[in-house]
Amino acid sequence: MFENREEAGELLGEELKKVVEDKENAVILAIPRGGVPVAYRISKKTGIPFGMVVAKKVTFPEDPEAAIGAAAPDGTYILSDYVAESSPRVAAAVEKAVQEAREKLDKYLGGKESDVEDKTVIIVDDGIATGYTAMVAGMYAKKKGAKKVILAVPVCPSDSISKVKEVFNDIVCYHKVDSLFFAVGAYYRDFHQISDEELLDYLKKAKEEGLLYL
Repeated sequence: MFENREEAGELLGEELKKVVEDKENAVILAIPRGGVPVAYRISKKTGIPFGMVVAKKVTFPEDPEAAIGAAAPDGTYILSDYVAESSPRVAAAVEKAVQEAREKLDKYLGGKESDVEDKTVIIVDDGIATGYTAMVAGMYAKKKGAKKVILAVPVCPSDSISKVKEVFNDIVCYHKVDSLFFAVGAYYRDFHQISDEELLDYLKKAKEEGLLYL
């Protein structure tokens, strides 16, 4: 049980120190908003600068909590195996997610994408459940020329690891859980939704401390 996302990032940062060999050529990309406090702490712990990568869940309008995949601003997407990709309904859901990802990119990063060419990119979130969002973020980084992609999360279900390995070169999960009923928030005492104000505050602190990657 983590106290909050910052504590989770502190612990995860210790683990990453053992994994990332070339810190000078590495960058952390946090998935907003929950991944930002985690990434900020990892960045302070390791000295690796952090920025953000935007990914949006693909969902149907009638069930916005149940992800059937995820999409990135450039149109990269991934879908669950049980979804019929050719379905017009699925195509519409993907298109909507891509559009929302573009809007998030504009909102949080002014439309500017981080340069990850030839970098080791560490994708960070506060945890994964299905893994779709993290996977599409990793795919996106690879498309942008990342040399290596690592997934770093404080908590994850054990059965998701083999799936995300399809995208990532390495996976650092501080606490692996064997459970049929998994929810990321169940492993945090404080799992409040990060507001835009909090997110911007983390970015401001990172910039002042020379940890922000733009």
